[in-house]
Amino acid sequence: MTLELRDVHFAYGAEPILDGVNLSLSAGQFVVLAGPNGSGKSTILRICAGLLSPQAGRVQVLGGSPADPAVRRRIGYVPQGLRPPGTIPVSVQEVVGAGLVPARGLFRPLGRADWSRVRVALDSVGMSRLASECLFELSGGEQQRAMLARALVGDPELILLDEPTTGIDQRFRPVIAEELRARAAAGATVVVVTHDPEDFHHVVDRIVLLGEGPIRELGHDEFHAAGRSL
Repeated sequence: MTLELRDVHFAYGAEPILDGVNLSLSAGQFVVLAGPNGSGKSTILRICAGLLSPQAGRVQVLGGSPADPAVRRRIGYVPQGLRPPGTIPVSVQEVVGAGLVPARGLFRPLGRADWSRVRVALDSVGMSRLASECLFELSGGEQQRAMLARALVGDPELILLDEPTTGIDQRFRPVIAEELRARAAAGATVVVVTHDPEDFHHVVDRIVLLGEGPIRELGHDEFHAAGRSL
């Protein structure tokens, strides 16, 4: 079991977001979290990434606590609308290479094998030709793909992505979907929050719907028919 939530409760102040959520995910599964705004999809990702702690319930990720740095190094996470801070000139490949730092240590330079992994990650999201470009001179969708490559470069066992295709050109969305499908086939657990069912309709294993009452699973046809209403 990669991820397990048992009777998880979370609230922002007096506003309850998650009310007794139960969810179990296994290695090799590609899962979409769907539901209306405010249903707790992004909150679940933040809890699983160790960025939030529930007020009640049990959360286990990769056999341990998501707050454990050793566990967090095995997670690839991209929040919604992430944009790299600052304006210091930095290349795309340098940003992606930074995704290897948690496992290697801050003061250990990247070697030839590491840069090879960076090239593979960039190629997986269609960014190889922009490897040497300054990140801050790219479009929002290109920056998004760079941050996806950064999350994937360390071959994480758990991949958590919040609206990963937002702002990305339609021609690259199938590339992203197929890469995530390949990651799941290789044994990673992939969890995606999306309002665009068409992006992942043909590659997901499970669709989990959050909203009023207990979470439930949708069939592929129901998910496809629901479209952006989710």
